[in-house]
This record gives sequence, C-alpha cells and structure tokens, in this order.
Amino acid sequence: MRGAKGKLICIWSPMGHGEGCTTLACGIGFSVQHHSGKRVLIVNRSSSASPMEKYVEKDIEIKYSMDNLNIFNRELKTEHILTYATQINKELYMIAGSRLKRNITGGNNEFDKIFIEKCLTGFDLIIADIDTGVRDENKLYLDMADIVLSVFTPNEIVIDELHDNPGIRDALGYFTNAKSVSIINKLYDGWETSRVIGRYKSRYSLSDTFGLNYDGDILNACCTDRNFYSFLMKELKRDKNIFVRQLNEICRFLMGRLYLENNAADRMGYVNVFKKFLKISVL
Repeated sequence: MRGAKGKLICIWSPMGHGEGCTTLACGIGFSVQHHSGKRVLIVNRSSSASPMEKYVEKDIEIKYSMDNLNIFNRELKTEHILTYATQINKELYMIAGSRLKRNITGGNNEFDKIFIEKCLTGFDLIIADIDTGVRDENKLYLDMADIVLSVFTPNEIVIDELHDNPGIRDALGYFTNAKSVSIINKLYDGWETSRVIGRYKSRYSLSDTFGLNYDGDILNACCTDRNFYSFLMKELKRDKNIFVRQLNEICRFLMGRLYLENNAADRMGYVNVFKKFLKISVL
C-alpha cells in the first residue's frame, strides 16, 4: 500500500446543474494522470443527474458504482475500492455514481468519511464530482477537500445572488475561501479570456481563477460519441485544441499546488521544447 496520503480535489458548482462540472472532473483526472503518472481515482459523488460514466462508455464500461461499496458500510477497506473501481489505464480508475435515488439510499456521512479516508490511502489523487450548492450530501467533501474547483459560467446575475441572498451564504463561503480555485467555463472564442478573468477577480474578490472556452468537439466527445477518454488522449498529444491547452494550464497549477509534479512539469515542458526544436530543425 502507498506510504503517503493522497489529495482530494472536489469539482463543484455554487450555482446549479449544467455548469460543466462533470466534463471538467473527467478532463482534470485524465490530464493530471497522463502528465504526472500518479494513481488517480475519479469518482461520481453527484446525484443521478451526473452522466459521468456515460462520457466514456464507448472507451470502457464502468462496471461498478458507489452502490457496490455502500454494502461494506463501516467495514469498507481500501482494497474494496481498488477492486470495484474500473481501471481505465494502469494508474487511472473511475467509480460510477449511485444508481439509486437519494430518498432511497439516504445520506450517510459516516460512510462517506470512511470512503474518503480509504481513498486517500490508496490513491495519490481523488477527483470527486459532487452535487451543486451546499447540502448535507456534499458538505463533508467540501470540508475535507485540499482544493475545491468552483465551476461557473459567465453569468453575473446568478453570481450576484451568492452575495445578495443570505440563504446561500454557505455556498459563497466555499466559493471565495482560500482553497477555492475558480473556473469560468464555456467562454466564447471571441472573448479575451484574460480580460474576463480580470473583471471577475476584481468584481468578486477571487484569487486563483482560470477560463475554459466552450468547445463543440469536447461536447460531442462526451455526449454524442461518448469516448471522451480516447478523444482527450489524442488531443493532449496534438496540443492544438484551445480547451485542452487551457485544461493543461489548470492541471499544471494543480500539480504544483498539491506537489504532484513527479517530473510532470518537466515532461510537459520537454514536449514543448521538443516541438520547438523540430520547428527550428525544419526551418
């Protein structure tokens, strides 16, 4: 078993469904594992509204879900998680979300705490796609996370609600605290990303903030072709897609923050240097 304790990243939106959390959870997990070589688990801890496992069903069948682990309850061990997590590649794993409704399974914070602790023992990095807003089902994950990726689309009316509505102040706290990294998703090609980020950082007192362009090819890979893993692996090697470049920038930041480099920065840098060398050689 691994000696070091792993890290937990929660992909979360303070808003509602449809902000792009599930796509980002998969993208971050696939990309970080590819660049770092670390053992990564992507887990669907959102409600039945999250289609995570369907995004890759043409690549690989995610056979087991959280329901298979729930049966162990307090006796859950890291070995159980490694057994029931589907292995996408040598060091990349995924667990599907519960196929049962919440009103059937109910919340079980005690199990979730044990689950997180056992995951941190068996994996270098856990990417958890969790429910939106703040509720009993996801508060534990938000509290235990090393980093919370707060995902939202550029809608200032909705974000203003976080500041103006006392009933959702809990969400505002997680949105702006020190371990939150803001992701402005679905930006348009015509927008100057740096200016949009600058305005949002200034208006809402955000610290670490990144932008992701809307990309129809990514959407098709997830929702139509359902081969997001193989699609992203090809695009990572091509290094031409704007979304993928932005994703790499986020992953580079996360690996640095969590000390997951494992020469990952050197590997990513080496690829760029090698490409420049080839261009010079051709000229």
